[in-house]
Amino acid sequence: IVGLTTVEKDSFVLDFAQPSADYLEFRNRLQADCVCLENCVLKDKSIVGTVKVKNLAFHKTVKIRLTFDTWKTFTDYECQYVKDTYAGSDRDTFSFDVCLPERIQSHERLEFAVCFECEGKTYWDSNKGQNYRIIRSELKSSNDGEHPQNGVDLGIAFDQYGSPRCSHGIFPEWPSYSSYDKRGPYY
Repeated sequence: IVGLTTVEKDSFVLDFAQPSADYLEFRNRLQADCVCLENCVLKDKSIVGTVKVKNLAFHKTVKIRLTFDTWKTFTDYECQYVKDTYAGSDRDTFSFDVCLPERIQSHERLEFAVCFECEGKTYWDSNKGQNYRIIRSELKSSNDGEHPQNGVDLGIAFDQYGSPRCSHGIFPEWPSYSSYDKRGPYY
């Protein structure tokens, strides 16, 4: 992630898993909440991504509410409708591309949530109340993806897709997405 820096020249990373990586959970959240961030990446001094919403009515507004200063202030960025290649879908896709400031104070948090307004009602996706956070890369845990089962470490590490990592040599013939480039959308 190049180009997004603080005064101290830190780089930033996303502090959340791509919501659509667990497609069943993503679909259930969309069904229950009517809106869900689909994917998001940091790219060329901007945050880029897509949002899925339930197609409740023709007229709707989708926006990203983003703060660069730990919610002292925030700005709403309107998302753009993306034409669906499959006609008759009960979901709509919106995209966003928000330019980030040149310098961000290291003590401030970058967070956002997604807002969907339709027929006088407002729906939010705030990552289950945690907001979507963007953090300095040195704060990201080096143990992401390793989850011992029942507190017992069996010597097997699983990647975010549930496949054992081949580097452990336990099941080297199993397919793994551990080297998959996670910086871009999944499609």
